[in-house]
Amino acid sequence: MGFVEILLLALSLSADSFVVSMGGSVSLGKVRPLKVLQVAMVFGVVQSACLFAGWISGYSIVAYISRVANYVALAVLGYLGVSMLVAGIRNSSESVDLGGMKSLCMAAVATSVDAIAVGVSLAMGDTGFADAFLATVLTFAITVIACVFGITAGAATGRIFGNAARIAGGLVLIFIGLKPFFS
Repeated sequence: MGFVEILLLALSLSADSFVVSMGGSVSLGKVRPLKVLQVAMVFGVVQSACLFAGWISGYSIVAYISRVANYVALAVLGYLGVSMLVAGIRNSSESVDLGGMKSLCMAAVATSVDAIAVGVSLAMGDTGFADAFLATVLTFAITVIACVFGITAGAATGRIFGNAARIAGGLVLIFIGLKPFFS
């Protein structure tokens, strides 16, 4: 694998984390830089760890992962999205957002399940340790950067548009969970 291919892989893996961090942060309000970094780091660590774990696991788990990945992502993102949607409709200040560690970890795992399958496919394609490690490091870095931008934009949108942003964010999370079933 060349550097450009690895970079494109890392960018594609970070896309869902960017969108989910943006949609999930609409109810955070004004966020401190430390909170932005915490959320981005959780997404980055989970995404890159799943990629590397998939590469280590290799072919032995590919059938299992490919069968359940879409359902796990749908369940978790659906739960988060419906919770945000209901909170927005009810005009509630309580909302599932990325401020709580439980919701944050659920969102990070939901957006990272496909990284396990990608890691497995890298192993099946005889990708060596150096390339797998580079892919892991780039995936971490790009995911963190993408999430910082996503959280900042989502929080600003939430402050400006309030409950309408929560409703839109919830719908986005649900859509991302459903997307693989329509592809």
